[in-house]
Amino acid sequence: MDQLGEADVGRIQPHTDSFIIKVWLSEQRREGGRVGWHGRITHVPSGHRHHFAKMKDVAVFITPYLHQLGVRPTLGWRVRRWLRGRR
Repeated sequence: MDQLGEADVGRIQPHTDSFIIKVWLSEQRREGGRVGWHGRITHVPSGHRHHFAKMKDVAVFITPYLHQLGVRPTLGWRVRRWLRGRR
């Protein structure tokens, strides 16, 4: 299998970004017997990492990179995110 460098990927698919998300289960159980989990997201080109325990934190981490690509979240997405943050 061929391996592509970062510059090669940029030529094949311009205006892209790559992330690695790793999720694992905690050994401790949460209240109600539910299994806990947490994860880490890495922005591949920069190596910046963020640990998270809520899926909304993934969106928060990715949003600035989407803005750099020219992506703007819709009003509905922003309202849902705001409402979830109030819980």
